[in-house]
Amino acid sequence: MLARLLLLCLALLPLMASAEIYKWKDKDGVTRYSDVPPPSNIKQESIHGKSVVKPTGQAPLAPVAGDITTATNKNKTPEKTKESGAAQDEAAKKRAHDAEVQKATDQQKQAELKVKQENCMAAKKNLVIYTTGGRISKINDAGEREYLGEEDLARGKADSQKDVDAYCN
Repeated sequence: MLARLLLLCLALLPLMASAEIYKWKDKDGVTRYSDVPPPSNIKQESIHGKSVVKPTGQAPLAPVAGDITTATNKNKTPEKTKESGAAQDEAAKKRAHDAEVQKATDQQKQAELKVKQENCMAAKKNLVIYTTGGRISKINDAGEREYLGEEDLARGKADSQKDVDAYCN
């Protein structure tokens, strides 16, 4: 048992060692190393020496020296840079809000689809019951069993077919 566990650990060791390590400088100029990529506005490089820039999907933090946004903002006044930062924050908030609205819409559509599928299954089941024939009964208001007549069977079959047409398309 112990030998199997040791063999498993030895087999997984190369997989853990092959993780990509990122190197970058943060806003204070401190060099950071991590297996998680830094925000997309920060120049990074892998440990192997290749220059790698991968988007992370997260909102950028503060720009770093040598960053493109810093180079383009050198001619601007600090007020304009703050405005562009505020615009970026506003855009990030709008994207987050849009994502939440889309998620809620998707959840609502999924719930509606589930209800429609359940209604379709129930309608098909009722249609099979009315088409198969035999004696079909229902319980009346007094709690007594009543058997359906020919008219009730035809009406039930027609209603079931309408439900199948409405929910199963």
